[in-house]
Amino acid sequence: MANFGHNYTGPRGGPLPPAQPQDLLPEMPDLSHLTEEERKIILAVMDRQKKEEEKEQSVLKKLHQQFEMYKEQVKKMGDEAQQQQELKSDAPTCGICHKTKFADGCGHNCSYCQTKFCARCGGRVSLRSNKVCCLEKMSY
Repeated sequence: MANFGHNYTGPRGGPLPPAQPQDLLPEMPDLSHLTEEERKIILAVMDRQKKEEEKEQSVLKKLHQQFEMYKEQVKKMGDEAQQQQELKSDAPTCGICHKTKFADGCGHNCSYCQTKFCARCGGRVSLRSNKVCCLEKMSY
């Protein structure tokens, strides 16, 4: 059976597990045949490469932390929006000012955002479809 450059292990010929990060570190090359100046140049290049890799890892770590922070913020905003939606449907108060209390059957529901609103905070707008829309005073 041809190998085609693959390393196989085990009786079934499965591939080797992926290399671990410590396995990927380059081995220190033999520089004994080089002049002192050439060795200094090569070691300086290797040192710069190591520093660049450390900077890259630092940037990746920072990006990962920012992503996790943004993910938590989005989750929190979603939870708050869900709680507000539950309050809108449960509370017999105006969904805009949160002050006016409604008796059963009073108030208007916006046909678009489903917010129950009072006459002070919103108004009926005649639309072609005869739907009720709340125009919040804050939005103009």
